[in-house]
Amino acid sequence: MIAKTWIWLGSVSTATLLAASSAVAAPPEKPTLVIPAGDLASALPSFSRATGLQVLADPVLLNGKHTEGVRGQFDAERGLAELLRGTGLTFVRNGGAAILRPVAQRVSTAPSPVAAPLARAEAEPAQAEEPATVEELVVTGGFANSLARALSEKRRAANVVDAISAEDIGKFPSNNIAEALQRVPGVAITRDRGEGLFVRVRGLGPNFQIVTLNGRSAAVNENMRDSGQSGRQFRFDTLPSELVAGVEVGKTPLASLDEGAIGGIVDIKTFRPLDLGRTTLALSATASRPELAGKTDPRLSGLASWTNAAGTFGVLAAAVYDQRTLRQDRITGVGWSYPNATTALGRSLIAQGVNLYATNIRPTLEREDRERKGVVLSAQYRPSDATEITLDASYTKLDDHYDELTYSVDPDLSTLVAGSAVIKNGVMTGGTANTNSQIGREVSDLAHDNMMIAGKIRQTLEDWTITADLAYARAYSETSKPITRTRLQGAMGRTTFNLPQAGDALPDVTLLTGDLNNPSLLPFRRIEWRVNNATDDETALQFDAERPVSLGPVSRLQFGVKFRERSRSYNRADINYTTNLAGKFFGADYFDSFPVSDFLGGTDGGVPSTWAMPDPAAFWALRDPNQKGTARADQRNSYRVSEKIAAGYALGDIDTSLFGAPLRGQVGARVAQTKQVSSGHADNGSAALPVRFEKTYTDILPTANFALELTDTLQARVAAAKVITRPSLADLAPRLTLNSGTLLTAVGGNPLLKPFEAWQYDATLEWYFAPGSALIGGAFYKDITTFVYSQNTNIVVDGQTYVLTSPTNGGKATIKGVELAYQHLFKRLPAPFDGLGFLANYTYTDTEATYSPTLKDEMVNVAKNSFNLTGFYEKDRFAARASYSWVDDVLQDVGGAGLSALNDKAFGSLDASVSYKITPQITAAIEGQNLTKASQWQFIKGGWFGGYTNYGRTVSFGLRAKF
Repeated sequence: MIAKTWIWLGSVSTATLLAASSAVAAPPEKPTLVIPAGDLASALPSFSRATGLQVLADPVLLNGKHTEGVRGQFDAERGLAELLRGTGLTFVRNGGAAILRPVAQRVSTAPSPVAAPLARAEAEPAQAEEPATVEELVVTGGFANSLARALSEKRRAANVVDAISAEDIGKFPSNNIAEALQRVPGVAITRDRGEGLFVRVRGLGPNFQIVTLNGRSAAVNENMRDSGQSGRQFRFDTLPSELVAGVEVGKTPLASLDEGAIGGIVDIKTFRPLDLGRTTLALSATASRPELAGKTDPRLSGLASWTNAAGTFGVLAAAVYDQRTLRQDRITGVGWSYPNATTALGRSLIAQGVNLYATNIRPTLEREDRERKGVVLSAQYRPSDATEITLDASYTKLDDHYDELTYSVDPDLSTLVAGSAVIKNGVMTGGTANTNSQIGREVSDLAHDNMMIAGKIRQTLEDWTITADLAYARAYSETSKPITRTRLQGAMGRTTFNLPQAGDALPDVTLLTGDLNNPSLLPFRRIEWRVNNATDDETALQFDAERPVSLGPVSRLQFGVKFRERSRSYNRADINYTTNLAGKFFGADYFDSFPVSDFLGGTDGGVPSTWAMPDPAAFWALRDPNQKGTARADQRNSYRVSEKIAAGYALGDIDTSLFGAPLRGQVGARVAQTKQVSSGHADNGSAALPVRFEKTYTDILPTANFALELTDTLQARVAAAKVITRPSLADLAPRLTLNSGTLLTAVGGNPLLKPFEAWQYDATLEWYFAPGSALIGGAFYKDITTFVYSQNTNIVVDGQTYVLTSPTNGGKATIKGVELAYQHLFKRLPAPFDGLGFLANYTYTDTEATYSPTLKDEMVNVAKNSFNLTGFYEKDRFAARASYSWVDDVLQDVGGAGLSALNDKAFGSLDASVSYKITPQITAAIEGQNLTKASQWQFIKGGWFGGYTNYGRTVSFGLRAKF
């Protein structure tokens, strides 16, 4: 069945592309040009629309350039040469695009001769140069140009890759890198407080991707807010988009790239001075207003780059500062349960035909104040084509003040009023009963630092090119002020409640005898105090050597070795303060007024929207400072995991023909040996004992990528590789975290986990039917021979039974899917529609996993369907864009995870922007995120309500300037 499906998927994508090829007409060879004299930067878009030739240029080259215009019937190249006459610029052709450059560009150490007449050079296009020269150009200015540049990178890449490029210096297509990546086929994102946090590629969750910065492994900041840990998942909210020149998503591996991604390798590229070419200054200022939070936040950025007159040395500095105020209205902590036939309540419910019933909910108001700073420094020295030295440094800091207000509704179903139960198809969704509640307020200050320092030397010695790269990356996360959770808990009287289907409405909760705004309603429970920190660092040293060869179809050989040392330490300490506090009632002096009047507004259903809000400082003053935490619990929660990875690779470039069509490719293999050490404490039920686990494993990872140029515009790719994903660092830790609530749960690690291993296969057909335009279809298949999933077991600690969720290795899994992408710049439409453009992508992913000999199910955290639609318009000084991204249900309740796992309901978000170029140097822009105010829902089996999050809409206005 799998083989048949694979053949069908590949056939569909191929047929779709070929059928469409006859529907798009090529532009005329000699259009009539009527472009008046004036500013060259304004004239080039008109030229591109008239000829269909995409013109790419660094805006710095265009500053102050004046054209005499062009009138008459010309082919595209002759027309462009006429347009550039007298400007000191010429161009090189690269595929379907023309790239502008100064007429005199070569660097010479000889004395400068007297300038010769330039008329001939300006009138004739330069001969195409080697791809390396073209790749060194940084092309900016406009969304359409960024799309064309990214498409050009994809077309000439050795592997299956997609890219996002900056529209201009300091202007990424979105304020958040992850959100911009939604435009890439097969990429969807995970949001936190409305901001893109993680990415998933081809349906696979964030743990299957690796993120690099300028090709170097990035350190990862850990979650500090609660017990959940991210592991190896890079937090995209820590890196400001203004510092980024582009992002590449590699979907098939190369032997020269770091191993570790079954999903994809996301490489973030920062700006460098010699790539920009000339001295440049770019500034921006933006004011953003998240409507739900009701506060205006500033965002400032600047980039300065200097290059000497010879173009051999340059330095660059960029900095960003922004504030962000966030608010989320949520319902979390939703509980469901199956009747237990061994209890009186369970037998009563079963007698009523109930096989599933609701147990509790927790409405929550979350508020945050974030402050983010970022700096990028770069220096380049390139005295000749043979030598280049690059130094890079980056630092970002994210400070987060978090304030959470919550209460719970925990009905005692043994007191259920006769006849009040609401039962639908065997599911008891509500009723009337005596109810307990816990009111809580959590306040914390969290800090995330991320830095990288790196240097690279490239030297050509005759036929050999030798490269050495040294990098150090460090991410540090901490509670800069301790987390405090101030809690009251007790009975709040009789309550009527009802939980609906997810997406229909919010739960209904009516307090019949109690008032949550009464400070004396509930007795005090405790103050939970916590400090924790995590350090993730990596030192990497890499050597590469390559040379051209003539060995039949092999045109280049490359070899390399890389040594990496990585470690993750995580430390946590807790104290629960109860002395002088527990069981007492307190008056209004110990409570603050509720901060909002529209909590969970604008939705059907209703829960109490205000409640008593504890003042943490007032209760903190009453605590017993001599009360201590439990060293045993702190030891269980803390750990250290280290990895020493030695890798080597060899590859060869293929340059030949197949059935008369040019065939290029790259074939290689990578060998990686990992020495892993996990240390911490294990609990035997009565004591925490120090433990240490050592493990060494070796992976041999062959890769093959081929591209067959069927015609000048049609290209086919096939690829095959063996890949791995190492388990989360938190999953590898010998740790145990006990959560004490109405349900006793625990989370643990497993130092004996094996990495995910898979063979993956890709087939893609790419049709570049016009400049900056393409229709692409592909199919992929991944055969995972070992994978990791979560299982629930019972453990007993100090006489109490906890439900432990911990990772374990499962059996086999398969992933198969299809990607479709369409991008078109409608240059041939009549004015004023010739500035229109459109891109769309769709990904389908189907999975099956064998968790045990008797249990098969889908894989966890995989979206089956996702798509993105983007329409834009750019003409003269005006630009507008709208983008809608949608992700299907993401299941967590698979493989027997049960009701404790909440599934994410399908979610779509609409973003848009409008900009106007006031002068050639200054642009004003208005942007909006989540314009439809879409909310996120969670559900359990059967589609019943599992959670709700609303973060509202954000609108921003900004000015950008570049000189």
